[in-house]
Amino acid sequence: MIQLPNHTWAIAGGKGGVGKSLLTVSLAYWLGRLKNDVTLLDGDLGGANLHTMLGLRIPHCTIDDFILRRVPSLDHLLLETALPNVKLIAGGSDVPALANPNFGQKTRLVRAMNAIDTDFLMVDLGAGSSLNTLDLFLAAPNKLVVLTPQPTSIQNAYGFIKAAFFRLVSRGLRGTSLQDLLDPANLRDEGAPQSAEEVLQEVAITEPGALPDIEERVANLKIHIIVNMVRAPKEERVGPVVSEVCRRFLGMETTLLGCVPYDPQMEKWAAVMDRESFVNRTAEGGALRASYDIAYRIAERTKNKDSTATKWIA
Repeated sequence: MIQLPNHTWAIAGGKGGVGKSLLTVSLAYWLGRLKNDVTLLDGDLGGANLHTMLGLRIPHCTIDDFILRRVPSLDHLLLETALPNVKLIAGGSDVPALANPNFGQKTRLVRAMNAIDTDFLMVDLGAGSSLNTLDLFLAAPNKLVVLTPQPTSIQNAYGFIKAAFFRLVSRGLRGTSLQDLLDPANLRDEGAPQSAEEVLQEVAITEPGALPDIEERVANLKIHIIVNMVRAPKEERVGPVVSEVCRRFLGMETTLLGCVPYDPQMEKWAAVMDRESFVNRTAEGGALRASYDIAYRIAERTKNKDSTATKWIA
């Protein structure tokens, strides 16, 4: 699959209900306020909802139109929003089969995403860890996982990160005798590897020639974490705890990008969904104010990256 440009941020969550989409909209809002051109892409191909959050009741065009070749490029799908400098590519849900595009459709979609002329491409992925979600997540140079302090959310966030790790490593094992080692169906078997150490040991023993590539993939897998809906200072410790678990069991580094407090005003807006614009419904305080700090960090990290060269990744 093609690597997406360096201004792309993929936002994922291990489960629904963590406020991922609302946080994505908040980040896009502030990036637009910082005088950047922002494109929001609803990557939930089976259950799109960003257009509703942005006051667009029934978008006249969606990503389905591109996948079905009704339009030649994603530029034809750009919709104006009430947010300053923010445009939307709405996700589709009318054609159930397109929730799981085939390899050719997925590759064509990622190529088209590379061609979007924007300062920031924010991809709001669907909840869960389907292979299509993992592939889009891994294609983005900037990877962000949203979780809440709830135990189930922490568990699911780690599960998503682990699934992304295994998906990345499995690509490096294609064409080898271990190509089925990390097949999801096999991971339930007794004795199946459950940690980075076990995976690397198996590769070192059985396919030592593949080990340097696998180690490089793991070293380059950088994931950011946002802890959302924090109600007490002690809940901010969730980020470092998840990072430590990832370091210990997956051998990879994660970075806490920030914490967002629980905000009843945001929850009220999300519940009402009365089609009014995000800006008109939410005061610039609480969760939205905390989102500004994170958006600023995103802008700085993107600015400091190298040029947006496109390359192939296996």
